[in-house]
Amino acid sequence: MTEWREYKLKELADFNPDSLTAKNKLEFINYLDTGNITKGKIDTIQYLNLLTDKVPSRAKRIVKKNDIVYSTVRPNQEHYGIIKNPVDNMIVSTGFVVLRSKEDKCYSDFLYYFLTLPENTEYLSNVAEDSTTAYPSITPDIIMDMDISLPPLPEQKAIAEVLSSLDDKIDLLTRQNKTLEDLAQTYFRKWFVEDSSDDWDVGKAEDYFEIGIGKTPPRKEHKWFTNNPNDKVWISIADMGKSGLFIGDSSEYLTSEAVERFNIRRVPKGSILLSFKLTVGRVAVALCELTTNEAIAHFKYKEAIYREYLYCYLKSFDYNSLGSTSSIATAINSTIIKEMPFVMPDKCKLTKFHELTAPIFRKIETNILQMTTLQKLRDTLLPKLISGEIRVKM
Repeated sequence: MTEWREYKLKELADFNPDSLTAKNKLEFINYLDTGNITKGKIDTIQYLNLLTDKVPSRAKRIVKKNDIVYSTVRPNQEHYGIIKNPVDNMIVSTGFVVLRSKEDKCYSDFLYYFLTLPENTEYLSNVAEDSTTAYPSITPDIIMDMDISLPPLPEQKAIAEVLSSLDDKIDLLTRQNKTLEDLAQTYFRKWFVEDSSDDWDVGKAEDYFEIGIGKTPPRKEHKWFTNNPNDKVWISIADMGKSGLFIGDSSEYLTSEAVERFNIRRVPKGSILLSFKLTVGRVAVALCELTTNEAIAHFKYKEAIYREYLYCYLKSFDYNSLGSTSSIATAINSTIIKEMPFVMPDKCKLTKFHELTAPIFRKIETNILQMTTLQKLRDTLLPKLISGEIRVKM
Protein backbone atom coordinates (compact mmCIF):
# COMPACT_ATOMS: atom_id res chain seq x y z
CA MET A 1 0.00 0.00 0.00
CA THR A 2 2.90 2.33 -0.71
CA GLU A 3 0.65 4.45 -2.93
CA TRP A 4 -1.72 5.19 -0.01
CA ARG A 5 -0.94 8.46 1.80
CA GLU A 6 -1.83 9.85 5.22
CA TYR A 7 -3.76 13.11 5.51
CA LYS A 8 -5.74 15.20 7.93
CA LEU A 9 -9.34 15.68 6.79
CA LYS A 10 -8.83 19.45 6.73
CA GLU A 11 -6.33 18.90 3.89
CA LEU A 12 -8.95 17.12 1.79
CA ALA A 13 -12.13 19.15 2.23
CA ASP A 14 -13.43 22.65 2.84
CA PHE A 15 -15.50 22.90 6.01
CA ASN A 16 -18.72 24.95 6.08
CA PRO A 17 -17.74 26.68 2.81
CA ASP A 18 -20.94 28.71 2.15
CA SER A 19 -23.42 30.44 4.43
CA LEU A 20 -26.74 32.12 3.73
CA THR A 21 -26.69 35.92 3.95
CA ALA A 22 -28.91 38.80 2.86
CA LYS A 23 -26.78 39.07 -0.27
CA ASN A 24 -28.21 35.78 -1.55
CA LYS A 25 -31.59 37.50 -2.10
CA LEU A 26 -33.63 34.30 -2.00
CA GLU A 27 -37.42 34.21 -1.84
CA PHE A 28 -37.55 30.70 -0.36
CA ILE A 29 -35.35 27.94 0.98
CA ASN A 30 -35.64 24.17 1.34
CA TYR A 31 -34.44 23.48 4.87
CA LEU A 32 -32.93 20.28 6.26
CA ASP A 33 -32.67 20.00 10.05
CA THR A 34 -30.35 17.57 11.83
CA GLY A 35 -33.10 15.19 12.87
CA ASN A 36 -34.43 14.80 9.34
CA ILE A 37 -31.57 12.75 7.90
CA THR A 38 -30.27 9.47 9.30
CA LYS A 39 -27.55 7.32 7.74
CA GLY A 40 -28.01 9.03 4.39
CA LYS A 41 -31.82 8.81 4.30
CA ILE A 42 -33.73 12.11 4.25
CA ASP A 43 -37.29 11.95 5.59
CA THR A 44 -38.32 15.62 5.52
CA ILE A 45 -37.20 18.82 3.81
CA GLN A 46 -39.12 21.89 4.90
CA TYR A 47 -40.10 24.51 2.31
CA LEU A 48 -39.93 27.99 3.84
CA ASN A 49 -40.95 31.32 2.32
CA LEU A 50 -38.43 33.85 3.58
CA LEU A 51 -41.00 36.64 3.49
CA THR A 52 -43.92 34.97 5.25
CA ASP A 53 -42.64 31.95 7.19
CA LYS A 54 -40.78 31.86 10.49
CA VAL A 55 -37.30 30.69 9.52
CA PRO A 56 -35.13 28.91 12.13
CA SER A 57 -32.07 30.93 13.11
CA ARG A 58 -29.96 27.81 12.44
CA ALA A 59 -30.96 27.71 8.75
CA LYS A 60 -27.65 29.05 7.47
CA ARG A 61 -25.48 26.49 5.69
CA ILE A 62 -25.67 26.30 1.89
CA VAL A 63 -25.10 22.83 0.41
CA LYS A 64 -24.29 21.74 -3.12
CA LYS A 65 -24.14 18.44 -4.99
CA ASN A 66 -21.84 15.88 -3.28
CA ASP A 67 -21.48 17.91 -0.09
CA ILE A 68 -21.37 15.78 3.08
CA VAL A 69 -23.45 16.85 6.09
CA TYR A 70 -22.62 15.48 9.54
CA SER A 71 -24.51 16.43 12.69
CA THR A 72 -22.24 17.71 15.44
CA VAL A 73 -24.83 16.84 18.10
CA ARG A 74 -25.02 13.28 19.45
CA PRO A 75 -22.96 11.56 16.71
CA ASN A 76 -24.19 8.17 17.96
CA GLN A 77 -27.58 8.97 16.39
CA GLU A 78 -25.91 8.96 12.95
CA HIS A 79 -27.58 12.04 11.48
CA TYR A 80 -25.39 12.31 8.41
CA GLY A 81 -25.56 11.98 4.64
CA ILE A 82 -24.15 12.96 1.27
CA ILE A 83 -26.25 15.35 -0.81
CA LYS A 84 -26.51 13.73 -4.24
CA ASN A 85 -29.51 15.59 -5.61
CA PRO A 86 -29.91 18.92 -3.81
CA VAL A 87 -33.25 20.65 -4.25
CA ASP A 88 -33.37 24.33 -5.18
CA ASN A 89 -32.04 26.70 -2.52
CA MET A 90 -31.17 23.84 -0.18
CA ILE A 91 -30.06 25.04 3.26
CA VAL A 92 -29.08 22.92 6.25
CA SER A 93 -28.88 23.61 9.95
CA THR A 94 -25.75 24.98 11.61
CA GLY A 95 -26.06 21.82 13.69
CA PHE A 96 -24.33 20.15 10.74
CA VAL A 97 -20.75 20.49 9.69
CA VAL A 98 -20.65 20.62 5.88
CA LEU A 99 -17.68 19.04 4.09
CA ARG A 100 -16.93 19.81 0.45
CA SER A 101 -14.22 17.55 -0.96
CA LYS A 102 -11.26 19.01 -2.84
CA GLU A 103 -11.85 17.08 -6.04
CA ASP A 104 -8.20 16.98 -7.08
CA LYS A 105 -7.34 15.04 -3.91
CA CYS A 106 -10.39 13.27 -2.55
CA TYR A 107 -13.48 11.62 -4.03
CA SER A 108 -16.48 12.78 -1.99
CA ASP A 109 -18.11 9.33 -1.80
CA PHE A 110 -14.91 7.78 -0.43
CA LEU A 111 -14.71 10.49 2.24
CA TYR A 112 -18.37 9.91 3.11
CA TYR A 113 -17.86 6.17 3.56
CA PHE A 114 -14.79 6.87 5.72
CA LEU A 115 -16.82 9.10 8.04
CA THR A 116 -19.55 6.46 8.37
CA LEU A 117 -17.17 3.72 9.55
CA PRO A 118 -18.47 2.35 12.88
CA GLU A 119 -15.09 3.00 14.49
CA ASN A 120 -15.29 6.68 13.50
CA THR A 121 -18.88 6.99 14.73
CA GLU A 122 -17.75 5.48 18.04
CA TYR A 123 -14.76 7.82 18.25
CA LEU A 124 -16.85 10.94 17.60
CA SER A 125 -19.52 9.74 20.03
CA ASN A 126 -16.95 9.26 22.78
CA VAL A 127 -15.54 12.73 22.18
CA ALA A 128 -19.07 14.14 22.32
CA GLU A 129 -19.83 12.36 25.60
CA ASP A 130 -16.73 13.95 27.14
CA SER A 131 -17.72 17.45 26.03
CA THR A 132 -18.68 20.09 28.57
CA THR A 133 -21.70 21.31 26.57
CA ALA A 134 -25.31 20.90 27.70
CA TYR A 135 -25.67 17.86 25.44
CA PRO A 136 -23.11 15.54 23.79
CA SER A 137 -21.58 17.35 20.83
CA ILE A 138 -18.41 17.86 18.83
CA THR A 139 -16.87 20.85 17.10
CA PRO A 140 -15.93 20.90 13.39
CA ASP A 141 -12.27 20.96 14.47
CA ILE A 142 -12.61 17.42 15.82
CA ILE A 143 -13.56 16.13 12.38
CA MET A 144 -11.04 18.35 10.62
CA ASP A 145 -8.20 16.85 12.67
CA MET A 146 -9.11 13.23 11.97
CA ASP A 147 -6.47 11.13 10.21
CA ILE A 148 -7.28 9.30 6.99
CA SER A 149 -5.28 6.97 4.77
CA LEU A 150 -6.07 7.75 1.15
CA PRO A 151 -5.41 5.73 -2.03
CA PRO A 152 -5.06 7.39 -5.45
CA LEU A 153 -8.24 8.96 -6.85
CA PRO A 154 -9.06 6.12 -9.32
CA GLU A 155 -8.96 3.57 -6.48
CA GLN A 156 -11.01 5.84 -4.21
CA LYS A 157 -13.67 5.97 -6.92
CA ALA A 158 -13.58 2.19 -7.51
CA ILE A 159 -13.97 1.50 -3.77
CA ALA A 160 -16.86 3.93 -3.46
CA GLU A 161 -18.59 2.41 -6.50
CA VAL A 162 -18.54 -1.06 -4.93
CA LEU A 163 -20.16 0.27 -1.75
CA SER A 164 -22.62 2.58 -3.53
CA SER A 165 -23.80 -0.25 -5.78
CA LEU A 166 -24.86 -2.15 -2.65
CA ASP A 167 -26.51 0.99 -1.23
CA ASP A 168 -28.34 1.52 -4.53
CA LYS A 169 -29.72 -2.03 -4.47
CA ILE A 170 -30.89 -1.59 -0.88
CA ASP A 171 -32.49 1.75 -1.76
CA LEU A 172 -34.27 0.22 -4.77
CA LEU A 173 -35.75 -2.56 -2.62
CA THR A 174 -36.78 0.00 0.02
CA ARG A 175 -38.63 2.08 -2.57
CA GLN A 176 -40.22 -1.04 -4.04
CA ASN A 177 -41.50 -2.00 -0.59
CA LYS A 178 -42.95 1.48 -0.09
CA THR A 179 -44.86 1.13 -3.38
CA LEU A 180 -46.12 -2.35 -2.42
CA GLU A 181 -47.29 -1.20 1.02
CA ASP A 182 -49.06 1.80 -0.51
CA LEU A 183 -50.85 -0.62 -2.85
CA ALA A 184 -52.03 -2.75 0.08
CA GLN A 185 -53.29 0.37 1.87
CA THR A 186 -55.13 1.44 -1.28
CA TYR A 187 -56.91 -1.90 -1.41
CA PHE A 188 -57.75 -1.56 2.31
CA ARG A 189 -59.33 1.88 1.86
CA LYS A 190 -61.33 0.69 -1.14
CA TRP A 191 -62.59 -2.51 0.48
CA PHE A 192 -63.17 -1.38 4.05
CA VAL A 193 -63.52 2.40 4.11
CA GLU A 194 -65.16 3.40 0.84
CA ASP A 195 -67.21 0.18 0.62
CA SER A 196 -67.89 -0.35 4.33
CA SER A 197 -70.99 -2.15 5.59
CA ASP A 198 -73.24 -1.50 8.59
CA ASP A 199 -73.54 -5.27 8.99
CA TRP A 200 -69.94 -5.65 10.14
CA ASP A 201 -69.25 -6.33 13.81
CA VAL A 202 -67.97 -3.47 15.98
CA GLY A 203 -66.30 -4.11 19.33
CA LYS A 204 -63.09 -3.62 21.28
CA ALA A 205 -59.72 -4.73 19.94
CA GLU A 206 -59.34 -7.18 22.83
CA ASP A 207 -62.59 -8.87 21.76
CA TYR A 208 -60.85 -10.19 18.66
CA PHE A 209 -57.14 -10.38 19.51
CA GLU A 210 -54.88 -11.33 22.37
CA ILE A 211 -53.04 -8.10 23.21
CA GLY A 212 -49.87 -8.05 25.28
CA ILE A 213 -47.45 -5.35 26.41
CA GLY A 214 -43.66 -5.54 26.56
CA LYS A 215 -41.34 -4.69 29.43
CA THR A 216 -37.94 -3.17 30.22
CA PRO A 217 -35.61 -4.76 32.79
CA PRO A 218 -34.07 -2.38 35.38
CA ARG A 219 -31.92 0.01 33.33
CA LYS A 220 -29.33 0.41 36.08
CA GLU A 221 -28.57 -3.30 35.92
CA HIS A 222 -26.53 -3.38 32.70
CA LYS A 223 -26.08 -7.16 32.76
CA TRP A 224 -29.56 -7.66 31.27
CA PHE A 225 -28.76 -5.72 28.07
CA THR A 226 -26.36 -6.77 25.29
CA ASN A 227 -25.21 -5.89 21.78
CA ASN A 228 -25.12 -9.55 20.75
CA PRO A 229 -27.55 -10.39 17.89
CA ASN A 230 -27.61 -13.97 19.16
CA ASP A 231 -29.48 -12.80 22.26
CA LYS A 232 -33.19 -11.95 22.36
CA VAL A 233 -34.38 -9.27 19.93
CA TRP A 234 -35.86 -6.44 22.02
CA ILE A 235 -37.78 -3.89 19.98
CA SER A 236 -38.00 -0.20 20.89
CA ILE A 237 -39.99 2.60 19.26
CA ALA A 238 -36.74 3.83 17.69
CA ASP A 239 -36.28 0.39 16.10
CA MET A 240 -39.80 0.58 14.67
CA GLY A 241 -38.99 3.99 13.23
CA LYS A 242 -36.11 2.47 11.28
CA SER A 243 -37.99 -0.61 10.07
CA GLY A 244 -40.46 -1.09 7.28
CA LEU A 245 -43.55 -3.26 7.31
CA PHE A 246 -41.63 -6.16 8.90
CA ILE A 247 -39.27 -5.98 11.87
CA GLY A 248 -36.88 -8.66 13.05
CA ASP A 249 -33.85 -6.92 14.55
CA SER A 250 -33.14 -4.37 17.25
CA SER A 251 -30.41 -1.96 18.29
CA GLU A 252 -30.28 -3.59 21.72
CA TYR A 253 -30.83 -7.16 22.92
CA LEU A 254 -31.83 -8.89 26.16
CA THR A 255 -30.22 -11.92 27.74
CA SER A 256 -32.35 -15.06 28.09
CA GLU A 257 -32.00 -14.65 31.85
CA ALA A 258 -33.58 -11.18 31.67
CA VAL A 259 -36.56 -12.48 29.68
CA GLU A 260 -37.15 -15.25 32.21
CA ARG A 261 -36.48 -13.30 35.40
CA PHE A 262 -38.69 -10.33 34.55
CA ASN A 263 -41.36 -12.39 32.80
CA ILE A 264 -41.04 -10.46 29.56
CA ARG A 265 -43.56 -11.63 26.99
CA ARG A 266 -42.26 -13.49 23.96
CA VAL A 267 -43.99 -12.14 20.87
CA PRO A 268 -44.69 -14.87 18.28
CA LYS A 269 -43.58 -14.47 14.67
CA GLY A 270 -46.30 -12.79 12.61
CA SER A 271 -47.76 -10.76 15.49
CA ILE A 272 -48.56 -7.11 14.80
CA LEU A 273 -46.67 -4.53 16.86
CA LEU A 274 -48.10 -1.10 17.72
CA SER A 275 -46.29 1.75 19.48
CA PHE A 276 -48.61 3.61 21.85
CA LYS A 277 -46.38 5.81 24.02
CA LEU A 278 -44.43 8.94 23.07
CA THR A 279 -44.55 8.12 19.35
CA VAL A 280 -48.02 6.70 18.74
CA GLY A 281 -49.07 4.64 15.75
CA ARG A 282 -45.96 2.93 14.44
CA VAL A 283 -46.96 -0.51 13.17
CA ALA A 284 -44.90 -3.52 12.08
CA VAL A 285 -45.15 -7.29 11.64
CA ALA A 286 -42.80 -9.45 13.74
CA LEU A 287 -40.41 -11.21 11.37
CA CYS A 288 -39.37 -13.66 14.11
CA GLU A 289 -40.08 -14.39 17.76
CA LEU A 290 -39.02 -11.30 19.70
CA THR A 291 -39.63 -9.12 22.75
CA THR A 292 -40.48 -5.43 23.10
CA ASN A 293 -40.34 -2.67 25.66
CA GLU A 294 -43.41 -1.38 27.52
CA ALA A 295 -44.18 1.31 24.91
CA ILE A 296 -45.22 -1.33 22.38
CA ALA A 297 -48.29 -3.57 22.29
CA HIS A 298 -48.49 -6.76 20.27
CA PHE A 299 -51.61 -8.24 18.73
CA LYS A 300 -51.87 -12.02 18.28
CA TYR A 301 -54.50 -13.39 15.90
CA LYS A 302 -55.96 -16.89 15.63
CA GLU A 303 -56.02 -17.25 11.83
CA ALA A 304 -53.73 -15.97 9.07
CA ILE A 305 -56.63 -14.26 7.29
CA TYR A 306 -56.56 -11.51 9.93
CA ARG A 307 -52.93 -10.44 9.47
CA GLU A 308 -53.12 -8.04 6.51
CA TYR A 309 -56.44 -6.51 7.64
CA LEU A 310 -55.17 -5.99 11.19
CA TYR A 311 -51.95 -4.37 9.99
CA CYS A 312 -53.74 -1.99 7.61
CA TYR A 313 -56.41 -1.17 10.20
CA LEU A 314 -53.83 -0.22 12.86
CA LYS A 315 -51.74 1.66 10.30
CA SER A 316 -54.67 3.83 9.17
CA PHE A 317 -56.38 4.27 12.57
CA ASP A 318 -56.83 7.83 13.89
CA TYR A 319 -55.16 7.60 17.31
CA ASN A 320 -56.10 11.19 18.13
CA SER A 321 -59.63 9.87 18.59
CA LEU A 322 -58.50 7.89 21.65
CA GLY A 323 -57.60 10.86 23.86
CA SER A 324 -59.02 14.22 24.82
CA THR A 325 -55.78 15.89 25.93
CA SER A 326 -53.58 18.11 23.82
CA SER A 327 -50.80 15.52 23.91
CA ILE A 328 -52.04 12.18 22.64
CA ALA A 329 -48.54 10.77 23.23
CA THR A 330 -49.13 10.85 27.00
CA ALA A 331 -52.90 10.28 26.96
CA ILE A 332 -52.88 6.70 25.63
CA ASN A 333 -52.17 3.72 27.87
CA SER A 334 -52.40 -0.05 27.51
CA THR A 335 -56.00 -0.17 28.70
CA ILE A 336 -57.07 2.32 26.04
CA ILE A 337 -55.27 0.28 23.36
CA LYS A 338 -56.99 -2.92 24.43
CA GLU A 339 -60.36 -1.16 24.41
CA MET A 340 -59.85 0.80 21.18
CA PRO A 341 -62.81 0.47 18.77
CA PHE A 342 -62.36 -2.24 16.18
CA VAL A 343 -64.46 -2.93 13.10
CA MET A 344 -64.47 -6.61 12.11
CA PRO A 345 -65.80 -7.46 8.62
CA ASP A 346 -67.32 -10.83 7.84
CA LYS A 347 -64.97 -13.77 7.40
CA CYS A 348 -65.67 -14.12 3.67
CA LYS A 349 -64.55 -10.53 3.06
CA LEU A 350 -61.44 -11.00 5.23
CA THR A 351 -60.49 -14.17 3.37
CA LYS A 352 -60.72 -12.48 -0.01
CA PHE A 353 -58.68 -9.51 1.23
CA HIS A 354 -56.08 -11.91 2.62
CA GLU A 355 -55.86 -13.73 -0.73
CA LEU A 356 -55.38 -10.39 -2.50
CA THR A 357 -52.79 -8.84 -0.16
CA ALA A 358 -50.86 -11.81 1.27
CA PRO A 359 -48.70 -12.06 -1.91
CA ILE A 360 -47.87 -8.36 -1.49
CA PHE A 361 -46.77 -8.94 2.11
CA ARG A 362 -44.73 -12.00 1.06
CA LYS A 363 -42.92 -9.96 -1.60
CA ILE A 364 -42.14 -7.25 0.94
CA GLU A 365 -40.81 -9.88 3.35
CA THR A 366 -38.63 -11.40 0.61
CA ASN A 367 -37.25 -7.96 -0.21
CA ILE A 368 -36.47 -7.28 3.45
CA LEU A 369 -34.55 -10.55 3.77
CA GLN A 370 -32.59 -9.64 0.64
CA MET A 371 -31.92 -6.16 2.02
CA THR A 372 -30.64 -7.69 5.26
CA THR A 373 -28.21 -9.88 3.30
CA LEU A 374 -27.00 -6.90 1.25
CA GLN A 375 -26.63 -4.75 4.37
CA LYS A 376 -24.51 -7.38 6.12
CA LEU A 377 -22.30 -7.68 3.03
CA ARG A 378 -21.93 -3.89 2.86
CA ASP A 379 -21.11 -3.62 6.57
CA THR A 380 -18.50 -6.36 6.22
CA LEU A 381 -16.86 -4.82 3.17
CA LEU A 382 -16.93 -1.19 4.34
CA PRO A 383 -14.03 -1.25 6.85
CA LYS A 384 -12.00 -3.70 4.78
CA LEU A 385 -12.24 -1.59 1.61
CA ILE A 386 -11.69 1.77 3.30
CA SER A 387 -8.62 0.47 5.14
CA GLY A 388 -7.12 -1.25 2.10
CA GLU A 389 -7.36 -4.73 3.65
CA ILE A 390 -9.35 -5.70 0.53
CA ARG A 391 -8.18 -4.10 -2.71
CA VAL A 392 -10.37 -3.41 -5.72
CA LYS A 393 -9.04 -4.60 -9.05
CA MET A 394 -8.47 -1.62 -11.33
